[in-house]
Amino acid sequence: MKAISDNDAGTREALIRAGLDLFGRHGFEASSIREIAQAAGVNSAGIAYHFGGKDGLRQACAEAVVATMKRRVFGAAAAMPPLEGLAPEMAVELLLGIVGRVTAFATQAQESETIARFVLREMMEPTSAFETLYEGLVGPVHGQLCRLWAAATGMEPKAQETKLAVFATIGQVLYFRLARPAVMRRMGWSTIDTAESEAITGVIRANVRASIAAMRENRS
Repeated sequence: MKAISDNDAGTREALIRAGLDLFGRHGFEASSIREIAQAAGVNSAGIAYHFGGKDGLRQACAEAVVATMKRRVFGAAAAMPPLEGLAPEMAVELLLGIVGRVTAFATQAQESETIARFVLREMMEPTSAFETLYEGLVGPVHGQLCRLWAAATGMEPKAQETKLAVFATIGQVLYFRLARPAVMRRMGWSTIDTAESEAITGVIRANVRASIAAMRENRS
């Protein structure tokens, strides 16, 4: 197997960054190989050389999103204690910790805007890249969160109520990324920095606690 040089790795990363941005902004068909190469500052032939073509680049973009989110946000999930017999309050704290990390990334990380655009377009118009996002990130993360939610509430992980509650929690976080301009205007914020992000996190955490408490009460 041929070793990847630093120049090759840099070119790949530049093309993936450009692909994520242009595919997210303009769509796959409207983003030409030439435009992507120009945005990356490399030769157009680099897309075929590194990815086999534009389809391969789109797939690499999806894989990059999965890798980034696992590394920056969900990596700690792999080190979580076994969920069997996990105390409900510990499960709640683990959930709240994940909410905090996801919210901080969504509201403050520079690359979150590019990632959000790319993922949203794949959600609206699914391609093979959607399968990569789903199998590598959405399905496993949602499943793990459902297991935590079940440990916190006493519900079944695969119950409809559990799955919907987890989706609703994720939706709260995503709103503050997707509707960022509206949030900032309505709140009178010039930016969303650490203080604003922590305020958002506090509200979402309170909502999660309230939702868990309501589910516990309904079961009793």
